[in-house]
Amino acid sequence: MEKAESHVFYAMGLNNSYPVLESGKGVYVYDSEGKRYLDGIGGTHVVSIGHGVEEIGEAMAEQAKKLCFANKAQFTTEVQELLAEAIAAMAPVGMNRIAFATGGSTANEIASQLAQYYYKERGKPKKQRIIGRWHSYHGRTSATLAMSGSMFVRKELVYNFDFPHIQVPHCYQCPYKLTYPNCQLACAEDLATTLEQENPDTIAAFIAEPIIGGAGSAIVPPPGYYEKIREICDAYDILFIAEEIVTGFGRTGKNFGIEHWDAIPDIISATKALSSGYAPIGAVILHDRVWTTLKNGTRKVIPTSFTYAGHPISCAAALAVQNYIAKHNLIEQCAARGEYLKQKLTELADREPLIGDVRGKGLLIGVEFVRDRVTHQPFPFNKQLTKTIVKTALDNGLIIRGRNGTGIGKDGDHILISPPFVITERECDELVEILAATIAQVKQSLNLVCVE
Repeated sequence: MEKAESHVFYAMGLNNSYPVLESGKGVYVYDSEGKRYLDGIGGTHVVSIGHGVEEIGEAMAEQAKKLCFANKAQFTTEVQELLAEAIAAMAPVGMNRIAFATGGSTANEIASQLAQYYYKERGKPKKQRIIGRWHSYHGRTSATLAMSGSMFVRKELVYNFDFPHIQVPHCYQCPYKLTYPNCQLACAEDLATTLEQENPDTIAAFIAEPIIGGAGSAIVPPPGYYEKIREICDAYDILFIAEEIVTGFGRTGKNFGIEHWDAIPDIISATKALSSGYAPIGAVILHDRVWTTLKNGTRKVIPTSFTYAGHPISCAAALAVQNYIAKHNLIEQCAARGEYLKQKLTELADREPLIGDVRGKGLLIGVEFVRDRVTHQPFPFNKQLTKTIVKTALDNGLIIRGRNGTGIGKDGDHILISPPFVITERECDELVEILAATIAQVKQSLNLVCVE
């Protein structure tokens, strides 16, 4: 759509023009000019079961015919109860109470507020702050932006939240210049150091994506990291919020990303793959120990809900999606396809010196580009490598997403690949072929020289 013809406020590019998407099927979407794109990021790490699954639309329509909305202060709905039951069955042991949200930002907002209410009920009202990590992203509300550590979302706005941050567990670009396992998980120990510096009596929770998604392009912490985080949270009496907006509901090949470690969180926030993008919805999952404290507390109302949270049609969409995933074993398929795609990308890296690292789990895979594969030296930010790769890939019919920075600076380039779980091996091959051609074009257009 030409900007002169549109009344839409395009927040992601005020002066941009956009192709108009009209339809989608499986892993492909089509614009109004008939051009086909391979959806290499599943919308924005949202679409799990693929585009155009008719039975999901039918489930939504059936619910709309019966009831479009319910006042949550006075009523519940059958579909909300069924969805909560399904989520609790998928969640880690002991996590049985579900609060619904409208998206990632509101889920993280609710999670942080519930952590504060938890400590109020325990007679510790000063525990209000949240510790995040640098190079993270948690949402667009004022509080969730303050939790975020990405300099690209923090740099222009002023927050009234004093939220500390710790270093990222990015082994490929270690902020301490150490090597696992000799590092002794210095990145996890940074949480204990920060708690000592900030006074743990003022900290309610630590929030972290099990695998750093959008801001870090699938940074996977080393073995033992979250076990150490859990130990530190318990020692200092703070809650651990597993931020599973991207990693929840199967994206990493398990129900939840935290299940790749032996560490059960106190709260999980998860949204994107819950409804596969068919309707906006999210979930905040509480461990029994948190729920019991709130239930037995002095407050009969915890005012953390939103008008459209638990919306009947959104719940119907999410329940139909989760039933579809279970029926077709799509989480297991996601794990298998992820291994295949990661191997193909690794083979591409073997012959392409621009690629320094291929990482991730399931169908959440990051590719990091470097100038020097020996030292891991990145290209400077002003080279605009990521932006050029993403744009060229789109021109070539592949949708990917990229970010800059490594957690210790703004230099660094990486892309995130997260196609729908239904992608086939042939479509994985096509994705890698387009990416390879794109990289070759960009190297030539930017006159890049790499050191192997």
